Amino acid sequence: MNILLTTSAAPKISPFFTTEKRPPLGVGFLISVLRKEKHKVFFIDNYLEPSNFIEEGFLQDNNIDFVGIYANTICYRDTLRMLIEINNIREKNLWNGKIIVGGPHTSVALDSIPLFVDYVVQGEGEKTLLDIIDRKTNERIVKRERMSNLDDLPFQPWDIFTKMGYDYSCEWLDIRPVFTMNTSRGCPFNCSFCSVDSIWGRRYTYLSAKRIISEIEYLIENYSAKAIYFREDNFTLNKNRVLAFCEGLISKELNIQWACETRVDSLCDEELVKLMSVAGCRAVYLGVESGSQRILDILNKQITVEQIEKAIRLCKKYHIRCYCSLITGVPGETYEDYLSTRKLMRRLKPYAVSFNVFVGIPNSQLYRYVLDSRLYEHIDDVGLVYLPGYDTKTKYFYGKDSGCFVDYKFKRQTKFDKQLLKHLNVRMLNRAIANLVRTVLPRRIVDGLRGWIGPIS
Repeated sequence: MNILLTTSAAPKISPFFTTEKRPPLGVGFLISVLRKEKHKVFFIDNYLEPSNFIEEGFLQDNNIDFVGIYANTICYRDTLRMLIEINNIREKNLWNGKIIVGGPHTSVALDSIPLFVDYVVQGEGEKTLLDIIDRKTNERIVKRERMSNLDDLPFQPWDIFTKMGYDYSCEWLDIRPVFTMNTSRGCPFNCSFCSVDSIWGRRYTYLSAKRIISEIEYLIENYSAKAIYFREDNFTLNKNRVLAFCEGLISKELNIQWACETRVDSLCDEELVKLMSVAGCRAVYLGVESGSQRILDILNKQITVEQIEKAIRLCKKYHIRCYCSLITGVPGETYEDYLSTRKLMRRLKPYAVSFNVFVGIPNSQLYRYVLDSRLYEHIDDVGLVYLPGYDTKTKYFYGKDSGCFVDYKFKRQTKFDKQLLKHLNVRMLNRAIANLVRTVLPRRIVDGLRGWIGPIS
């Protein structure tokens, strides 16, 4: 069979940053599984670089039997555009193949998928896609049991990915090329802002340490990999796997740097953090979310401020850079909660910090709570939910030119927003005075002016 797998283009305006362009590892597994079964696979990454493959006759010219589109909520406008255009050429009898849609959006917003789509894949797609292509199912909505052994998955199609213009760097690692890997699925936790459990479920499955190391060796030998960035929710969740992975890297003397994404509570173990450092870990991306215990509890993070402090201090002790991801603007957050977060980060001084303004993601607990309580001010066309004052917070935390605005004028502000604006005005005045007098007055006078004005905290 001739199969085209494709992604959707990122929107020009989005509440989330869409500039990071890395290999789509979920689609990569599908490509490798299909190739292993001797199917001819074509791949177009519109998220990396938008194309006009439908208008240009790609489906007809390459005798495509199935076109599979990866759908996520942020990019769903383009997914829908492609679906409509593909169905139009099918209705005109210009192409007679089948349409498959998969990806996280099919689990969180099934009702938004048009009825003319032949197959809708929910959850893991590797076995499901083969069943569809081999005509082993007549179901339109197809969901299979989770794979019991992820080690059965083939390597990513690096021969394809390395010829494309992806980003092979990592801002926390002073080396390149950095290859991304995804080695686990699912999450046993239940954070209220996250919809991962509705996509993968609460069961946590993972590649073995041996399987991970074998792909790293392949990347080193064939593509001169210098570092790995593990893009997944909880790389260090299973301590025994991490220990085996670190010991394997050390015994094989692979001399590879790596970074991972994880939770702070799994890094409160000094033995583990020390071994990770020895094995080449140079950075961790931590879902800290807040420095206010009250907000952590609202988010159902199941961590404490004390654990945040311990994890960051241990990582700094063993020279592992910490990137702390924070959420602000969640229902019920006050300016004082935000100040608690800011003060915690200033005290701990991690390598980098970013604030993310809350947006309700379909099928998450907070999303349902916001809808049920009618706390929202706006719901966009892909189902994302915005609270009053969203634009004020994005202006404050992202900057007015961030591109993270929406096509809606927010009419209400919270007390939190008004305090942020007051702080923003003082901050801008500080900068203006400093720029004005920097070349004229001594530094001590400039600093005195700053102290006289603010900042507010």
